[in-house]
Amino acid sequence: MNEDDNIRKLSDVFKDLLKQEGLEDKIIKAKVISMWKDVVGPHIARNTSRLKFQDNKLIVHVHSDALRNELMFMKHQIIQNLHQTVQKEFIEDILFY
Repeated sequence: MNEDDNIRKLSDVFKDLLKQEGLEDKIIKAKVISMWKDVVGPHIARNTSRLKFQDNKLIVHVHSDALRNELMFMKHQIIQNLHQTVQKEFIEDILFY
């Protein structure tokens, strides 16, 4: 067994521990919120705020009705981009308020 095998196994143990303690989802959700600007771009990020999760639904406050309507049409693509960014599919929906 070489050093790479030991490192890989330790990372697997760490992932299992996070999952077992219920922290994996919290870490992924925090990553989604922190990556929001990178995924949607600076214009949308400046005009949205108070991102939070309710179960696996992302809640986003939108500062204008026009942007809210635009985001509704983009919702599916945003969800796909977020999943790609965190390399896990877990967002069921995005609710824009």
